[in-house]
Amino acid sequence: MQLTVRQSLFRTLLVGILITALLIVTAVWRSANTLLEQNISQDITVTGNVLDRLIEDRKQIIKSVSNVLLRSYDFRRAVGTSDIPSIEAAFQSYAARINTDVIALVDLDHSIVASYSDLFTVGSQSLESTALVAKNNESGLFIIDDTLIQLNLYKVEIPTLRYYMLIGVKFDEVLLNELKRLVDADIIVSDKISGNVIASTLDKGKAVTVLNSQGSPSYWDVTFGSELTYFSRDVSFSSEFGESPVTVTATIDASPSFASFTNIQLSILSVMFLTIFIALGVSLLLARNVSKPVSNLVKAVNLVASGSYGTVLKEPSSLLEITELAAAVDSMQDSIQLREQRIRYQAQHDVLTGLYNRNYVEQFFEQEMQANKPLQVIAITVIGFRTINDLYGYSNGDNALKALSERLLRWPGTSARLAGGEILYISDTSLDDDKLETLKHILEQPVESNLIAIPLKVAMAVIDCPNDAATSEELFRKMNIVTDEAIHTATWMVQYRPELEARYVRRLTITTELKRALASNQDELSMVYQPKVDLRAMKVCSMEALIRWNNETLGFVPPDEFITIAEQAGLIEQVTTWVMQQTINDLSDFRTKGYQFSIAMNLSTQDIQNNILLSKLVQLLTDAGLAPEDLELEITESDLVSDASLAIENLTSLKNRGFHFAIDDFGTGYSSLAYLKNLPVDTIKIDKSFILSLASDENDQQIVHTVLSLANIFGLKVVAEGVEDELSLNILKEWGCDIAQGYHISRPLKKADLESWLENTPLS
Repeated sequence: MQLTVRQSLFRTLLVGILITALLIVTAVWRSANTLLEQNISQDITVTGNVLDRLIEDRKQIIKSVSNVLLRSYDFRRAVGTSDIPSIEAAFQSYAARINTDVIALVDLDHSIVASYSDLFTVGSQSLESTALVAKNNESGLFIIDDTLIQLNLYKVEIPTLRYYMLIGVKFDEVLLNELKRLVDADIIVSDKISGNVIASTLDKGKAVTVLNSQGSPSYWDVTFGSELTYFSRDVSFSSEFGESPVTVTATIDASPSFASFTNIQLSILSVMFLTIFIALGVSLLLARNVSKPVSNLVKAVNLVASGSYGTVLKEPSSLLEITELAAAVDSMQDSIQLREQRIRYQAQHDVLTGLYNRNYVEQFFEQEMQANKPLQVIAITVIGFRTINDLYGYSNGDNALKALSERLLRWPGTSARLAGGEILYISDTSLDDDKLETLKHILEQPVESNLIAIPLKVAMAVIDCPNDAATSEELFRKMNIVTDEAIHTATWMVQYRPELEARYVRRLTITTELKRALASNQDELSMVYQPKVDLRAMKVCSMEALIRWNNETLGFVPPDEFITIAEQAGLIEQVTTWVMQQTINDLSDFRTKGYQFSIAMNLSTQDIQNNILLSKLVQLLTDAGLAPEDLELEITESDLVSDASLAIENLTSLKNRGFHFAIDDFGTGYSSLAYLKNLPVDTIKIDKSFILSLASDENDQQIVHTVLSLANIFGLKVVAEGVEDELSLNILKEWGCDIAQGYHISRPLKKADLESWLENTPLS
């Protein structure tokens, strides 16, 4: 629950006043209560002494009168002659004289002989005399018919002991009122066993209530006028009678004494309420001096929260704390403004290059499209930016990106870095092909960083908006399509065309379906094998393993297409692993059936740089019980020149283990003849483009003849692929070609079909 300053001040003062009043009332109550406790204790002591004195005086009076009676000749003669009427007449005379209530004559068997009381019946047994004689007591207190009686026992000896005489006094209201008058306290006599009230100076009902109370009144009883305002204490009196059958309680009504306490309480309450009203006024006054500047501060802070900044306190405050708080809020405003500017800059700009970021350029593009402004959007991609980071380090890569951004900022327009080496440029005016080429030339200038010249190469994707894209989502989607086309076709600038989208979608579909095919147990992927024939022996000496993919969505996908996409999508290792496992399993089965030919398997650029994959190849051969000589590895010429040093290192390692290598598609790459000297290859394969028209094309004949001569010089075997006719086969055989492969010999066949072909061909 939120409180205002006024409420808080008033609550604080109110709580302080209430606590003070409570402490005063408590102190007065404790003082009054303690004083009364001391007074009642003194009164109880006096009551006990008076009660003892009263009982003793009664006893002495009865004793003196009894002695007169016992020495009377007439009484002794009446007792001696058992003259009951005379005895009763004497009892009546002496009872009036000593103001006693009970006189009875008891024989030695404690049977009542004569009685002056309704409490004793002639002929009945006296338990009281029995008890006194048994305890050898002369006096005692007894409850007879709910009446407390003090009984004295005297021996009647004529001349020997013949009777006992009981003389007693009732403790009735008269006696208790006399005692009350002496001690100034109400007296309650109750049965010690049953707790019943026997006699009391109070009304019997009130006496019961007092006995059932706690003995002392509570603050609640005194303050709110309860009947339980009595202080009660049990009175101890002389133990001459032995254990008393009753409890004597003295009780004092404290109402008159507490009347002054009540008056004090009323005075305290009056002062308290007066103080509360004064405190309310003081709190209003103080709150006004505090709440007004605080309210102004709150309004100012709310303005700051809404983004409106200004002076917090237009009027100075007399309170130092408020002034300091206002100064702190002013300082906070300045800090918030600076922080907002910094956050706004960071939210809209790329931290590294200072260009705008994707979030800002999206908003900018949408605003321009809503204003129906035509835009030429140019997506600039640094080719091989990851390679730059790997080769030159991330620091130099960042410097290269900064330099490229600085060059782009000199051109009028809006530039934004999207991610990595991807930059978006929206020119203020449309650029033609010449200006785009000029921009490309400027951006591709080498960057000097840490004494290193870093070469840059960029690809541009050009999209005209709103014709090609009218929303940011559509723009970025089509930008990815055009950039992808530029990178894959190695074209420096590509303009968006609708047909590019279909090719891009096909590449995505191939990637998705290939992932699914590799991850699931399916029969979409398969292996086919094309025989190779030794032209000298005219026998099958090897097979080339070729992968095929028939997809339920795409149909037949050419290997050249999906292998290239697999390399770009990072799936080539999975494809090669699948090919290795399937090829080695099939080769093992061929060995089981007695075939001794080897199988040639193609490796991609990434494969020959992947040491883990090559180690897996060795392990698969070992597990299948095959030797490295059983498997020939074919690498295209272009793969070798992408990273010649690493290729030579890895191929040499495998060569030392016993593997044989062939250069596939020889003559189509850009390598120099020096590679044939340094590479650990055993065979070169003449590309089929030189063989297909060998029988009729003189240029092809010259190239093939030259390659055969070159291979002979280096001591390499030569495989001619693409042999389509008998004449080409004979030419190759005549010129000393070692191995031939092509449709004239056999198409690539599935394993089952290949086994049938081997059983029927004369080349087997």
